[in-house]
Amino acid sequence: MKLAHMIRIAALLLFSVCAQAKITQIEPQVLLNKIDNQQTLAILDVRSEQEFLESHIQGAINIPYDQLVQNKERIAQYKTQPLVIYCRSGRRAHIAYQTLQGLGFNQLMDLKGHINLWQKLDFPLVTQ
Repeated sequence: MKLAHMIRIAALLLFSVCAQAKITQIEPQVLLNKIDNQQTLAILDVRSEQEFLESHIQGAINIPYDQLVQNKERIAQYKTQPLVIYCRSGRRAHIAYQTLQGLGFNQLMDLKGHINLWQKLDFPLVTQ
């Protein structure tokens, strides 16, 4: 009896964690179209400052993923509007996504394929 009860609790916990982890993705072409059409959305590059300076998506702001909490005021204005997050391959963006969810951001989107796919598709980048 106790084992069955513990299994039910574990299943509920697992379900709630999975439900929170659901990540909304945006295709690179869709993001490019939104940029070209000047649609209102924010783009957050969570790579290092050096990576950002080398190249980034037009209009992106840079806050490294491990500095989001201490810089939450810089992006507070985007809390209730679409916010696209990207990094090089997805690992840092996933951490940033979870951090921002915890800070109350509710319209987050993960760029599918991140900057790696963006470059592979030869989409425009700002370079210094």
